[in-house]
Amino acid sequence: MARGKSTKLKPFQKLLTVLQSGKPVTIDEIDATLGKEIYMYRLSTYMWHIKTQANGVVKAIKDGRKVTAYQVVNADEVKEYMKRAGITSANFTPGQTTKKPSIAKLADLAAKPAKAPAKKAPAKAPAKKAPAKPKKVEAVTVDADLEIVEVQEAA
Repeated sequence: MARGKSTKLKPFQKLLTVLQSGKPVTIDEIDATLGKEIYMYRLSTYMWHIKTQANGVVKAIKDGRKVTAYQVVNADEVKEYMKRAGITSANFTPGQTTKKPSIAKLADLAAKPAKAPAKKAPAKAPAKKAPAKPKKVEAVTVDADLEIVEVQEAA
């Protein structure tokens, strides 16, 4: 069976549609346009995909240590990749779809707790027999000074 190209875009390709102009795009703008479609905590991963798969050069614009905006430096090469990969023909417009929410707690899932099965009494192991104690037998007097005690082991 012949398969066509998938029209579903990957998250980094959705981000490329916003960054394709070559102008700096702030993180707040990215969040406003794509916040419902991509996970914002994975922005650095998406930038790495743009670098490795789309052969893009992404410049991070910083304010101190914090990144405030991103810019694609080689916008022409990235646009060629977008044509080749079919991103431009997919007619993607940001904000149409919603991302699948991640479930952090059981309450988010709205699941009902399952009843625990009734516990069965554990099978008892056969009792170990204690070693038999020798029985005392009455003493037989042989001599007034000498006393003999016989000991028998129980079988």
